[in-house]
Order: sequence, then C-alpha cells, then structure tokens
Amino acid sequence: MEVSTRLAAEVLGSRRYRWIAPDLVQRLAGDALVGARNEADAVKRTKRRLHQIFGAYVWDVRPDVALTQLRTALETGGAEGVRTACRALLGRHASTRERLPVLDELYRAIFALTGPPAVLMDIACGLGPLALPWMGLPPGTKYLACDIDRRLVHLVDGFLTLLDVPHVATLRDVVATPPPGPADVALLLKTAPCLEQQAPGSTRRLVCALEARHVVLTFPTRSLGGACKGMSAHYRALLDEIVAGMEWQIQELRFPPELVFVLTKPPSAAPSPSDVRGVRLKT
Repeated sequence: MEVSTRLAAEVLGSRRYRWIAPDLVQRLAGDALVGARNEADAVKRTKRRLHQIFGAYVWDVRPDVALTQLRTALETGGAEGVRTACRALLGRHASTRERLPVLDELYRAIFALTGPPAVLMDIACGLGPLALPWMGLPPGTKYLACDIDRRLVHLVDGFLTLLDVPHVATLRDVVATPPPGPADVALLLKTAPCLEQQAPGSTRRLVCALEARHVVLTFPTRSLGGACKGMSAHYRALLDEIVAGMEWQIQELRFPPELVFVLTKPPSAAPSPSDVRGVRLKT
C-alpha cells in the first residue's frame, strides 16, 4: 500500500473527515508527505489542510432527516411547502444564509444573461441545489451536482429525485478531476477561495477545463465572521488572474452578499450540451 493511501485511510477513519472524498484526502496526504518529519506529522498536516479547506463549512448534516422534512413538506404543502423547507435548510449555514435575501433576484439575473440552461452544472454545490425552487429552470433541465462531502451529495441526490429532476450527483475532487460533459451553465458559487487554498491557480485550470458555455463565478464580500475589509478588492484581483489572457466576455452582477461574474466563452470554443440521463448516486 502506498504511504499516501495509508495516511488517507487514517484521516478518513476520523469522525470529522470520514465523509470527505477519498481522492481529495489522498491528494492532500501526498502533498503533506513533502517536508513532513514522519507519517504522524503528515497526518496532522493533512487534517490541518482539510480544516482550512473544509472546516468552516462543516455543520451537522443529517441528510435523511432533511430529506424526511422535504418529503413531508411536499406532501403536505406542495411547491410552497418545499420552498419553506428549503429556505429553512439554506438558513442553517452562513454561506447559503447570506444568499437568502436575494434568492428571488440572483438566479433570474444570472439566467437572463446566460439564457435558460438545458444542462446546469453545480460545482462544489454544498446546499446550493436547495435553491432550485427559485431558479426558474425549464422543465427537463438536467442538473449535474458534485461536492467533496458524501452527506451533501446524498442530500442533493435525494432532493432532486424527490422533485423528479433529471440529475447526476457525484462525490468529486474537482481540483484533480474536473466534472466531465458539456453544460450550458456551470456554477462555482463561493468556490474559488477554497480551490485556491488547495493549490494557487486551480480555479483558472478548472474554468479552462470545463465544457460549459457560461461559467458563473461568485466571491464572498465578507468573511463568515462578518469582516469585509478589502475582500472585494482581493477577489477582483483574483478574478483578473483567473481570466488573464482569455477572450471571454465578462459581465458583473451586483448583489450585497457576493460578487457575481458571468464568464461566457466565444461561440467557437463552446460545446453543445449532449443529453444527460438522470441517475441516482448510490451512497
């Protein structure tokens, strides 16, 4: 067994990180071996990196409980009941809670620029797909979601199945393996900061690798602790690095909780989405 595989297994055996994509943990374990004093030190370094990347987004995810709530909401309250239940779940984490005041306008504004997607890709999705009731997607839109947390993937898969939305939900380390397949729109909502913590330049590499006509990048305007000094300027500079030398159209949308940029590939470089069969992830 490779040393990085053995170290990854030890990290994944911990209660805090047992839900994380094994490929991500093994990649970080391999990085941690460089310069580590010994294997125990490499394990500590790997957990430290995971905390930096993922720790702020850890919450008590109980997907089966959440899915029961959503199912009950649909059965008793229909579409409006689902909206109420989704809003409550989105409000349980600071990152998506910040977006609640602009849900009615955010996706409408994005899709006004991109056009209604037939295939929507949601990268490092977190709880984002629970905003589906506010997205106004055309019937039959395929939803491709991925995340590094198995609990969130299970929740998203069950939610989209409940609403009979064609979809694929996968556990994925997007830094190492970008999601495949053409899409009309790819969402990277507040994702770039976490990607850059793993490897500087990873957001640019991911954006270039995506087979999507439009890529939506958003950045927080304040930290999870509420601080906002200099964040907008910092992330505008990061956007400049991401798109340097690209002949993409860039359009900005202004919303208080986050900076929103819609990147559009030249028509000659954009693929046409193919049909994606909706499947369920077995977890």
